[in-house]
Amino acid sequence: MTISSRNPNPRRTRRRRGLQLDRSGPWIGAGGVFVNLWLTISSTLYAPWWGIVLLLSYLAPQVVLVRRWATSRPVRCAVVPVVGAVAWALTVLVGATWWGWRM
Repeated sequence: MTISSRNPNPRRTRRRRGLQLDRSGPWIGAGGVFVNLWLTISSTLYAPWWGIVLLLSYLAPQVVLVRRWATSRPVRCAVVPVVGAVAWALTVLVGATWWGWRM
């Protein structure tokens, strides 16, 4: 069996490489920041205005970090929205238990 009979087009071979976060990390980070924006906007149902301002202040560093790290550290871009979501959840938990936010 020759090589040409096994694979007629050797350029179109599929290889499993796993996650390529160096290419997709910034896109995952940008999508995650939009998810965190949605979480913050949906918090207007129960949080006071100053709580929304506090939650929006968490988004600014996320946008800056994802924008800066998109070329220099693309793998870390995927972690930024996860940290932002944890900060959002902790703030909402503290707000509901100690600051009197109505759920």
